[in-house]
Amino acid sequence: MKRDIKLKWFYPHPVETIWECLTNPEILKQWSLSSGDFRAEVGFKWMEVSKPRPKMDWDGKMYFEVLEVIPLQKLSYSFKGGPSEGVYNLDTVVNWILVPKDGGTELQLEQTGFKGMKNYISSFIMEMGWKNKVAKRFQQALTKFTDDRTTVR
Repeated sequence: MKRDIKLKWFYPHPVETIWECLTNPEILKQWSLSSGDFRAEVGFKWMEVSKPRPKMDWDGKMYFEVLEVIPLQKLSYSFKGGPSEGVYNLDTVVNWILVPKDGGTELQLEQTGFKGMKNYISSFIMEMGWKNKVAKRFQQALTKFTDDRTTVR
């Protein structure tokens, strides 16, 4: 059993603005990352901690590593988790793809690599998180960022 997540959003902002919201550590803290200073550099690693879900065989720790950076076009990183450090039963890749479109940017999210029944179920939970929580926080951070830039000028 295998499943991938594929989502798209449109923002009436240039790719430079969306890229900044995806890669600037201060903006990321507002919508995605809660710890560490992110760097959009291949090989950069970080960890996030959330509420453990023992029934899903997950200790609440998420491990990430930047795999690919094409400025203003694509950011790719691994997203792993499991019952303990070094034991990963979730091993996925997240791709953020920016496409200039209609005077703005189409932001595509792909999370691939969900294999097996538990990960199949996890993919639906994570997809709802991306759609309902992360997308709303991203929009709020984007609005604050663009408002702040307008105010400064």
